[in-house]
Amino acid sequence: MKKVLATIGLAAMTSMAFSQNVLDAVVESRIDPVLGTARYAGMAGAFTALGGNTSAIKDNPAALGIYRSYDITFSPTLYINNDGEVKGALNNFGLVVNFGKNRERESGYITSSLGINYNRLSNISRYTRRKDEVNHSLTDDIAMMGEGNLHNDFAYEIGLIDDLGSLYGSKSIRRELSFMEKGHVGQWDIAYGMNINNRVYWGAALGINTLRYKQTSMYTEYSDTPMSDGSVIYDDTWYLDNMAEMEGTGINFRVGLIVRPVDVLRIGASFETPTYYDMKEYNSVELGDNNKYCKEDYKGEPVYYDLMTPLKFKAGIGFVLGKRGLIDIDYNFENFQKTRLKVNDMNFDSEADLAEERMCKTHTIKLGGEFQVVDGFFLRAGFAYASKPMKNYTPEEAYNIVNFRAITIPQQSVYVTGGAGYKGEHFYCDLAYAFKNTTNYLYDYLPLDTKDESLKEGLKTRNIIATVGWRF
Repeated sequence: MKKVLATIGLAAMTSMAFSQNVLDAVVESRIDPVLGTARYAGMAGAFTALGGNTSAIKDNPAALGIYRSYDITFSPTLYINNDGEVKGALNNFGLVVNFGKNRERESGYITSSLGINYNRLSNISRYTRRKDEVNHSLTDDIAMMGEGNLHNDFAYEIGLIDDLGSLYGSKSIRRELSFMEKGHVGQWDIAYGMNINNRVYWGAALGINTLRYKQTSMYTEYSDTPMSDGSVIYDDTWYLDNMAEMEGTGINFRVGLIVRPVDVLRIGASFETPTYYDMKEYNSVELGDNNKYCKEDYKGEPVYYDLMTPLKFKAGIGFVLGKRGLIDIDYNFENFQKTRLKVNDMNFDSEADLAEERMCKTHTIKLGGEFQVVDGFFLRAGFAYASKPMKNYTPEEAYNIVNFRAITIPQQSVYVTGGAGYKGEHFYCDLAYAFKNTTNYLYDYLPLDTKDESLKEGLKTRNIIATVGWRF
């Protein structure tokens, strides 16, 4: 997903033509478990056992079995990244067609529903800028790569290194890194659910995913360079920019069940196959010094490969407190150790080994509740915790992978949500606020002398979601 990873070892390709690895695949394909309609988000996405919401279909298609009417929903959202930038998107669109000729029956087949639904599974938007001062230039590392390495050839061509190595030597180097990520994962669901005896609800769904991701890292070094005539070039500058873009379309299949043994209790579970993506990737690298630069741009020469994300298991227990309240507790399991890449029908054992070694089995807990304050008006709140999808690196380990690029290692995420809503006979509207605090480690281009904690970032993002809908 970005620049170069030595462990891939694609001898048939140029060093910058393909840069994807399982670490990057997790970053770009990981979803936010609370995104959906405003009602869904206000309860932190805790709907696996409750159903009756178009966004709940992405967790458990048995949610369609709860319906006894038609439903149309539309949910725009504003999301605010860690730098305060505000973006807009369509978070959810849903259409449920109910086949309810037997709605008044109490046994056997009651109703069934067909759902066509879109959900934004993640909004990726971040900007990070880091400055520090070291006694080591990246050109020293580039010189050590030797002839035939893209960065070494570029640096030699524009005069950053010569036959003896780096021209900078050991001196004070001021460096700056700007790191940006943008993208999203969206999913269209075609789903069907059925109600049997008003006690058992089952469903199945076909998911069609779209993935878009772009990462840009811009590295700059500043130093005071003495010249042979005794003069000094202050803030002598050179830079290294990397850009990578990924586009993909994937497919998965989901089955689910909700059981209502007694009126107050619902138990739900679902299983989702891995998502199989057909991916296309573009990369470019540019290295410049003053007015001289070299650039390799693969914008017109994409690399195609396959990405397989892990299967998912979800379970939940819900309580229906008459007409006044709902409570749901969900558990989601996903094994990122099973993330896989394939290029030209070739599996890469090194990537599988990296996934098994560095990826984690993740556990997500979601707790949400809804209370009807007065007839038609609701308040909602929720909390979710998602464990880390990959193990952290020491700076020394990360340096072996970075290879003149930046890499981000996501850790655990915490979500706090809330919302309110109105429901009339046919029309309803909801508003939700979802706060996300994610811990990340960002490794840049050089080995660091400081402890890991200096690389730790707390990324705070916010989603404001509105939903309007009609049931008839």
